[in-house]
Amino acid sequence: MKTYLYQWRVLFLMVLAWSFAGLAHNCIAFLFPFFSVEFNLYDKHNGYLSATLALFWALAIIVCGRKADKVGHVKVIVPGLMVGASGLIITAFVNKAMLFYIVTALIGFGCGAMCSPSLSFLAEQCMPEKRGLFYGIAMSSYTFIGSAMGSLFFTRLGGSIIGWRGCYIIIGLLVFSSAFCIYFFGKNIPRGKTSIENFEKKYSFKDLLMYKNVITTTVLACFAMMWYFSVASYTILYLINAKSFTITMAGTIFAGFGIGGFIGEFSIPIFSDYVGRKYSVCLATLLGFISYLLFLHLDVSTWMMSILLGIASFFMSGAMALLNSVIPSESVPEDLVATATSFTPAAGELTGGVLGPVLIGTLISIFDIEKIMFLLLIIPLIIILGVFRLKETAPIKLKNERSA
Repeated sequence: MKTYLYQWRVLFLMVLAWSFAGLAHNCIAFLFPFFSVEFNLYDKHNGYLSATLALFWALAIIVCGRKADKVGHVKVIVPGLMVGASGLIITAFVNKAMLFYIVTALIGFGCGAMCSPSLSFLAEQCMPEKRGLFYGIAMSSYTFIGSAMGSLFFTRLGGSIIGWRGCYIIIGLLVFSSAFCIYFFGKNIPRGKTSIENFEKKYSFKDLLMYKNVITTTVLACFAMMWYFSVASYTILYLINAKSFTITMAGTIFAGFGIGGFIGEFSIPIFSDYVGRKYSVCLATLLGFISYLLFLHLDVSTWMMSILLGIASFFMSGAMALLNSVIPSESVPEDLVATATSFTPAAGELTGGVLGPVLIGTLISIFDIEKIMFLLLIIPLIIILGVFRLKETAPIKLKNERSA
């Protein structure tokens, strides 16, 4: 019987990885108002830079997921984070816009390398009934540190003597520190027998096509991530340009997005452990839609705007966590978990992280940014309609149904 002796240590290490990779992923949105002046960039370039990072993040997911199953998770996560950290520090010395794009691609590939291996590492080491909890905690750290704390601290640091270049160095050092911790405390964690046996089996993304749940969650995750990355990329600019807030105040309001997402990404999966994944996604998306509508429509105080944005992020991020990893990992046999948790996030990054910000950036150059932010309300409605095609996967829920 498997004892899961290392599950809490692995969880802690993966929280470090997701936290600081989140800063690397989101720092473009925080620091764009600072470096855009220096490089003479417009709002649409915010989307182009975010899309560049997301594209190479997705490529890393595709390439590194299966590689980690073959050579070991730590041996892929650590070098990837080291590459990402190096890219972040190099960015601090870039003086041309084209070089900025190239190094951003390096950051995306390096930090993205940890995504799929971290999920399969958790799946291998944690108890099945705790998967929703563990996945939720790990991925919510991305939002809490990467969005909430990042927007609070780095919008202030970027305007201080440290500047945006100093911010990139600090983030790079944080990513380096997570890589060192994962190496020293994770390298001796033994692999499971089942995982070792699965190294010899060859799987491709085509093997997932026979599982309807994986196809459905992938499509819905693409829409969820399109909403998330578009809101993450443009809310600060929306608050500055359409609402006339200072960058510091915009960063403070946006912190609600990160805090809400942090809480939602672990609490909604835990909630779904007991009431079911399908019901949780539907309810969370509906409430997220209502909260985001109120954030855009109501004329309220800055604190209330932050709260409404946080509530919207709470529900939408929770639904995204279920669609992006938890449900796909439960919809396939154990030997396909790594493939499933590579395919869905990769598709989401390519569609939501690449297409979303570029599309929104292009539309913003044609229409008013306020109208485009309202246009994003369509996405939650599409997700709600698609949820009815999902098949329930929560272990406790299925057990209760069989015993009833």
